[in-house]
Amino acid sequence: MDELVAALTETEYSFAHFGWSKAPSGDYGVYAEDDQLALYADNKPVEKVLQGTIDYFTRDDTGTPQTVIEAALEKYRVPYRMESIQFEPDTGYIHYEWVFEFLFNYVEPTPTPNEVTPNGED
Repeated sequence: MDELVAALTETEYSFAHFGWSKAPSGDYGVYAEDDQLALYADNKPVEKVLQGTIDYFTRDDTGTPQTVIEAALEKYRVPYRMESIQFEPDTGYIHYEWVFEFLFNYVEPTPTPNEVTPNGED
């Protein structure tokens, strides 16, 4: 997730994690984790996929925010897909939404020498 935070920070747009305590004036964004899936083998977790969304609200209809945000995500190698671009008639904002995913591999801890027993003997 550090890559995602770095990418969004680099855009110099205003982003908050989960939401804003006070409604921002002007353009703003929110990112949040939505879902997680795990792959198990031998009754142990092997991999986990964390999925979330990035939402950006702007009145800039030039497409520049989309270009800037996607360039930053690509620079930091954040896997994403464009989910939708919508016009919000109540607020006049253009709402961009991306879905991001991170894959985490579980690593078995290496036993310390005191934990290893020859031939499984105690």
